[in-house]
Amino acid sequence: MEINAKADHHSTTETLLPISSNPSKPIVSQSITSQSIARLVQVHCILLLALGTFTLLCVFMLTPTQTPKIQLDSLFVSKLNVSNTSLGASWDVAFTIDNPNMVSWVHFDRIEGSILYKDSPLAIYFVKPFDLGLKEQRMMHVKISMTRLQNQPAMKVSDLEEMNRQREDGAVGLKMEMFAWATYKKGWWGTQDVMMEAHCLGLRIGFLPKVGFGSWISGGPMTCSTV
Repeated sequence: MEINAKADHHSTTETLLPISSNPSKPIVSQSITSQSIARLVQVHCILLLALGTFTLLCVFMLTPTQTPKIQLDSLFVSKLNVSNTSLGASWDVAFTIDNPNMVSWVHFDRIEGSILYKDSPLAIYFVKPFDLGLKEQRMMHVKISMTRLQNQPAMKVSDLEEMNRQREDGAVGLKMEMFAWATYKKGWWGTQDVMMEAHCLGLRIGFLPKVGFGSWISGGPMTCSTV
């Protein structure tokens, strides 16, 4: 009986082994946390990309398109022959067209220019279509030869006589005008058709005595007014 009591006492006081925890659960928890962080980062990047795209669209839509700048670089005339009934000359003109825009390309469909004495055209020229990229500029060189053209009705005889007297005195006052038909292009966003005018006023052409050669006295360059 004593032995059994001890045995029973021993069985009742035996220490139970602790239940071991599952070592894989912390790893699974860490993996789920890493995936959540990765998804948050991905969503954040998508939001930043969408915000950047929206900002660029706003820039394209809200940035005003600036009118291209036209600069006269040089003007020469040779073989000038003026009488009361006719006018002949050869003209050499150089000018630069600049696109100041950072978001708009410009396609010039047509440019028509003229050199005038008062409001009477002495020479007319045309420029073929071309493109100007962002912040791009291009120099144009035009040569016009007009030999002994009969006096046009728009040019008065008195103007021819006055121009001839000015040439004999050493300098003739001229001006240059340009009309341009162009299209602004903002990538895939859209296009805009425009018509521009450029005026280069107060051009004094100096002539050598008894020689039909003259050049722009100031020598340029001159930024022409555009509308």
